[in-house]
Amino acid sequence: MIDIFTIRDLSVCKSTQLNENTAFKYHELKPDEVFQCLDLPLNFIIFVLGGTLEVDCNLHESCTLEANQMILLLRTSAVKVKALRKTSVYLMYFDNIVASCDRQILNAYLPDVEKVQYQFKPTSIPEPVVLFLRQLNYLQALKVDCAHFNSLKHCEFFILLRQFCPREDMVMFLAPLIGRSHNFRNKVLEKYSQLKDGHVAELAGLVGMGRKNFEKHFRREFGTSPAKWMIQEKVKHLYVFLNDPDITLADAMDRYNFNSATHFNRFCLKYYKNTPGKIIREARLQKRRKTNPD
Repeated sequence: MIDIFTIRDLSVCKSTQLNENTAFKYHELKPDEVFQCLDLPLNFIIFVLGGTLEVDCNLHESCTLEANQMILLLRTSAVKVKALRKTSVYLMYFDNIVASCDRQILNAYLPDVEKVQYQFKPTSIPEPVVLFLRQLNYLQALKVDCAHFNSLKHCEFFILLRQFCPREDMVMFLAPLIGRSHNFRNKVLEKYSQLKDGHVAELAGLVGMGRKNFEKHFRREFGTSPAKWMIQEKVKHLYVFLNDPDITLADAMDRYNFNSATHFNRFCLKYYKNTPGKIIREARLQKRRKTNPD
């Protein structure tokens, strides 16, 4: 089964300045197919062209995407996607918005973004963007597909989005991406995935700031202390990891730096009201039920 969150290798035109960390991928998913990623390598947008998807992201409440709906998933998010029936999707991934003019225009939405409470829910795809995706699918099927092509299509998508998506929809859709101090937030999210010991001082050092200054900026941007946020991140990523029926308790303890089974159990009981062993057993039981429904 192909992993829909795999970053593709694309041929590159060396004479052209472009962003290689952006591309579009089309997939047709079978009913009950499930894909998950504990740590998204880049930002992703999921476009549903037909069918129905259920999406879990971090600790947000699950949302359902129907045909002609889209949703943004930020880099480093823990994500699980399930096709509730036969579903056709496009996935767009990117590191940053390519065109400087797009970045400047989208920053104009910042005052509106600061006034809203973000809700993890789908946004309707404007009709011109639906047509854009269907044409893209046609061209990629004909092997028109390289880094230069995808970079240009990235720019075209954002032009269409700001031209045809209602302002209120744009604000909610892009709120996580264009919030205040986005560069600082991006750097924190990028460096968090590189932590070895999981300490605040280590994260501050990777970001390139002293601990005191880092904590000041962090509280202003994230609305909580770095220590609490890091626990929240651990809670959401660990839960997705434990729901993989193919992992073991030892795998989880090693990946998330638990030194003893007692500490691990206490952590899971506190945040999930359940033991890690029981969470894994329930995931394996669900897998057996799907494999042998009778």
